Amino acid sequence: MADYERGTMNIAEQSRTFSSFIGMSVWFGGLTILSVLFLSLTFAAHAGWMVSLIITTIVGILMGLALKLKASWYATVIGFAAICFLSAIVAGLVGMML
Repeated sequence: MADYERGTMNIAEQSRTFSSFIGMSVWFGGLTILSVLFLSLTFAAHAGWMVSLIITTIVGILMGLALKLKASWYATVIGFAAICFLSAIVAGLVGMML
């Protein structure tokens, strides 16, 4: 039989891989929740895109605090909000020009 003893194997690589997998799952799950929330508020609840954007951004920040996410989460949430806001302004300007 082999010279294997239970609990002696180095599992540092497996631990890092599992930790990264869980972190990415939390990120993508959170972004999916925020996307569904924004679209639901905008189209199903007729809340208007600006109100929906503000509520979604606040929920995203609170989600980051609750899950103890790093600063990159907050930068992503605020960056997506800024992109959405700027694209709405551009769409409004193009609509006025037509």
